[in-house]
Amino acid sequence: MESISIMDGLVLTIVSMLVVFIVLAAIWGLVEMVSALISRQEPTEESTKTSLTTSHPQTVHHQMVPNKKYQQVAELMALVLASEDKPNKKFEIIESKRVK
Repeated sequence: MESISIMDGLVLTIVSMLVVFIVLAAIWGLVEMVSALISRQEPTEESTKTSLTTSHPQTVHHQMVPNKKYQQVAELMALVLASEDKPNKKFEIIESKRVK
């Protein structure tokens, strides 16, 4: 079996790391392109009003974020936090407004 010198090991390490970073950058680029394609389609007002389908309605009010993507994440997190102790309740977002 042939032994590998330190210089060969260093070159192999650098090339391997470059390949990994290139693959990660390609995946990141694909995710950004898909995100750009999805964000082009304006969501309707009904699709931004998220609700959980269970019994007993209850309202959740929370802070509105300027970016639509962050607003949806904030709405979903508010619903998750509100339904933590009450899994059989129905939650619906009536209004999103920013609180400073």
